[in-house]
Formats: sequence, C-alpha cells, structure tokens
Amino acid sequence: MDTARRTQTYGHYCLMAQTLDVLGDRWTLLVVRDLVHGPRRFTDLADTLGGITPKTLTQRLRALEHEGIVAADREAGRREVRYRLTPAGQELVPVLEQLARWGLRNALRPPEPGEPTHPEHLLWALRLKLEDAGAALDPVRWLVRVAGESHVLGFDGERWTLTRGETSEPDVTVTATRTALAKFLTGPPSAREAEQPELTVTGGREAVRTMLDTIAVFPFGPGRAHRGSNVGA
Repeated sequence: MDTARRTQTYGHYCLMAQTLDVLGDRWTLLVVRDLVHGPRRFTDLADTLGGITPKTLTQRLRALEHEGIVAADREAGRREVRYRLTPAGQELVPVLEQLARWGLRNALRPPEPGEPTHPEHLLWALRLKLEDAGAALDPVRWLVRVAGESHVLGFDGERWTLTRGETSEPDVTVTATRTALAKFLTGPPSAREAEQPELTVTGGREAVRTMLDTIAVFPFGPGRAHRGSNVGA
C-alpha cells in the first residue's frame, strides 16, 4: 500500500474494501468511465468530467497510473499526453456497465437545469438500454454530431456498439447541441421529432422512423415515466 498517497483506507481484509481503497475516491470511477472508448487528452477529460478541478484530475490520473489502471502515452515532440486504460483498467468496463444499468433501473431522472451533460454518456446509456431491451435491427449506423464531436451508435446484426468519430454513409445523422440532445433523449418518446430547435435528424424517411421507434425504450420506455420526473412539465 502507498501510505503516502492513501491517507485513509477501510482497513478491512476484504477484496471489496481493498478495491474501494483504490477506486472509491470521488471522480476516480468517472475518469475510468471516460477512457472506456479510447485514449483522451487531459483537456478532453476535463470537458467530459464537467465540474472537476485540474488539480483533482491530475491527482486522480496519477493515482490511477500508480495502480496500473491508466497509462500515459508520452511521445517525444508532442506536448499533449494521452491517457488510456491498461488491461487492468479494461477489466473494469463490465463493472461500469452494470453500475450504469443499475442507474437506469433505479436512479434515473431528467437533467437538472444547468447540469452538465455529455453526448457520450447519454449514448452509452442508450446503447445499454437497447441491448437490455433486446432491440434488433438490420445492421445500422447512426451518426451523432454534437459540439464538434462525432459518435456512431451502431448495430451489426448481433450487438450494439458505440464508437467515437465519423462513419461513411450513415443511415441516420443527428446534429444537435448538447442541451438539445439531452432533452431529446431524456424527454418523452412521443415528443421526439426529426426536426426541433437546435436538433435535426436526417436520413431516409424509413430509416429515421426506425431510429425513433427503436429508441422509444429510452429512457423510460413507451408510456412510462420515472417517479418525480418533471420532463415536459
């Protein structure tokens, strides 16, 4: 144990307690979450982790490096460092997915006014919901462009995937602001239209309708609302 780094531990000989000694600090698991889909720069992480201070992010990255969960790729002549998950960090992905699934079932609520939202987090939750709902289509690729970032939510005939970046000839393209995408995905499915303020959905008419029908299970499912929800109020 690095006692210089860890000022407090559970002090239990229990693997869960020892794991929380490593991962239980505030922001730590969220740093890991934001490296799941590939390497990121410090500034990228600061953006997706809206609210974290540079000092805290530096501390969490150093701690995760120390534990062998995150690696920093430093190249000669390149100022920016890119952080990525190690194999040990990749082992946490199923754990994070199960935590997100628990949240979908038990802690879901609409975003509060002014609360930071990020498209990758919303789309990851949508992917998990589609998997759990058993949503199956012919292979599709839905391109989502938000605030200079692109993500592709796709189905290959067997599984749903989420990747960063562009794709050629997407079936549907969603272009939106962060706020508009969050409202679109967390609001009632009946209110989702292909053209809204600050959001457009383009593609073949049938392809757009298929997407809207398929994502109707998210977040609450047709005809359902989370207790305490004020969406659309």
